[in-house]
Amino acid sequence: MAAIAAVVVFLAGGALAAMAATGHKHILGAPHARPAARRGGRGQLAKAATYLGLSVSQLRGDLRSGKTLAEIADTTPGKSEAGLIAELVAARRAKLTADAASLQAMVTAEVNRPLGPHLHTRGVLVVARGYLGISAAQLRSDRHAGKTFAQIADATPGKSESGLIEALVSARKHSLATALATGALSRASEETRLAKLDERVSALVERVPSKHSSR
Repeated sequence: MAAIAAVVVFLAGGALAAMAATGHKHILGAPHARPAARRGGRGQLAKAATYLGLSVSQLRGDLRSGKTLAEIADTTPGKSEAGLIAELVAARRAKLTADAASLQAMVTAEVNRPLGPHLHTRGVLVVARGYLGISAAQLRSDRHAGKTFAQIADATPGKSESGLIEALVSARKHSLATALATGALSRASEETRLAKLDERVSALVERVPSKHSSR
């Protein structure tokens, strides 16, 4: 995921830089394009205003008169279209980096979410989907049909109940280690949970979904 985020940032930054180098003004607005204020969003407008040394309202007024950001930059003393592009590229790159970091943190937290007293939370479903390589809709459908995780795993080509147990145990151990490292869990509590982990995960994967338990 980190590698993907890096590629996204690289491509986004490179594309904008290429526009600047070749004279394209898709970001800053070509002479007959719509003013950038209508397309770039408030964040871009504020960044542009800061670079140009103008107020947002003044910059908005110039854009509404039909000028592009490029034209405004080139007619502002000490500023230029190239300088404005560099400023906006840097701002966009920083936002993409922040968004990628936030996404990775969210997914990591989901995968490592404590599994609870019955080990039956969204974290379990995320790990199970990842191991089985099936969609959330398929897993949900199978569970609603009354299948256990073990049955689903054994019916999935190249997968097995034991493999699923191993994946869940590994994810849980990582979660406990993280909690221990951050001080959210004591060593004694970690050892207590680890002692019963294999047994609890095995019971989980063989448990029939609750609405089918009486059948």
